[in-house]
Amino acid sequence: MPISILDIEGTVCPISFVKETLFPYFLDKVPEYLNTVTFPLDPSHGALAKTLSGFPSEHTQSKDTLLRHLRQLVENDVKEVNLKAFQGTVWKEGYEKGDIMAPVYQDAIDFIRSPENKIYIYSSGSIPAQILLFQHVNVEGKSTDLTSFISGYFDISTAGYKQERKSYEKIVKEISAPASELTFYSDVTKEVEAATEAGLKAVIVVRPGNAPLSAGDKDKFKVIESFSTVN
Repeated sequence: MPISILDIEGTVCPISFVKETLFPYFLDKVPEYLNTVTFPLDPSHGALAKTLSGFPSEHTQSKDTLLRHLRQLVENDVKEVNLKAFQGTVWKEGYEKGDIMAPVYQDAIDFIRSPENKIYIYSSGSIPAQILLFQHVNVEGKSTDLTSFISGYFDISTAGYKQERKSYEKIVKEISAPASELTFYSDVTKEVEAATEAGLKAVIVVRPGNAPLSAGDKDKFKVIESFSTVN
């Protein structure tokens, strides 16, 4: 059975979903969450305080300084473990309240659901956030759970950063299959390069709004515009 490892943003759902829906929702809700903790932060004062205490101490002395730091991280799309954990907490509320549904492409839904594929997810977003997304997929206007079709999840805390070869080597070891039997799909060329260096097959996915590919990238890697074309 083919084993596929899928990126999320720009691969199975529009790249705009994160930046135009998830990030703004997070920033809108952050002040409410910060109002529930006491500054300066004490990590022994609950799960949220523990997560927030993971940020540099110069940013955790007051609500205002932490809020500024969080906004800066989000605006620069910084892949930071504590930020991803906090975002996952906030998005969980949004998904469960019905404020958010994930606009996964229909061809990706069909690919994930196919009994001929074994699916793993690898994203910079935290694993809890990944699971939430696939638990609340917008299928014809209804929230639909696809997690039963997914064999496992990887993020930067469990596998490492996505542009590093060693991250994919770690995933290969975790899945316990030859690297040559795994195919990684992403819209980011440097991630595809890293996966290839680790011995995986790798495919660049082109979607509306994604960064344009150079002629060299198109020659170097296999490129698809839909999972319906995957044999």
